[in-house]
Amino acid sequence: MPWITAILMVVGLAVLAAMYWNRNVTVQDLEVNELRYTTYEEVKQAAAIPPEVKPDSLDLSGVSMRVEKLNYVKSVVPYVEPNGTLRLSIKERIPVALLVHGKDRAYVDAEGVRLPILDKPSPDVPLLYGYRTSGSDTLNGESFKQLSQFLVQAQADPFSWTTLSELAYDKMDGVVALSHENGVKLIFGHNNFELKLENWKAFYHQVIKTKGIDAMRQVDLRFTNQVVTREI
Repeated sequence: MPWITAILMVVGLAVLAAMYWNRNVTVQDLEVNELRYTTYEEVKQAAAIPPEVKPDSLDLSGVSMRVEKLNYVKSVVPYVEPNGTLRLSIKERIPVALLVHGKDRAYVDAEGVRLPILDKPSPDVPLLYGYRTSGSDTLNGESFKQLSQFLVQAQADPFSWTTLSELAYDKMDGVVALSHENGVKLIFGHNNFELKLENWKAFYHQVIKTKGIDAMRQVDLRFTNQVVTREI
């Protein structure tokens, strides 16, 4: 039948194209998506692509593993295009806070992975006290889990992110922050951070903009239906 002949021809052409590709195409170029904290040169050096390597001889898993060892790289998805270009889709780790321990500093992401200080760009993140800045272990205790949940919620809201400057965890008060203006103590408790950040935003616009932040010493947002303040 004509349609069977056509299918066989298409399959045959595909096989010939694959054979040509495997025999003649080599990986000549490396492309990556736009990155913020990792440079192209760092990725290229870590990938360590052998010269004139053919796509079917390239260990893509090994390339991914080497690149994922870079400090700010979270995951890598490799793909070789028909022209031989190796494309790496890289997801970076995003700092959510700057750990401060004495004179030492280190960034940390939402998973508790410590990240080295960058010359540039300098991430705009709150200071976080009470944790070591070095060590091979990730921060995965209950206190950091709550802080991480809070930071992720705050980072998603431009208002919250710009009004917080320092954070810590207290067993009784939970997540405690200082406002960027005047260092007012803000108590967010142990849970429901999205709601409490919304309450903080509403309180700021409805009360602080009228009274002025200078009048505030402490704002307790632990309660669902009320905001308790301590004024100067």
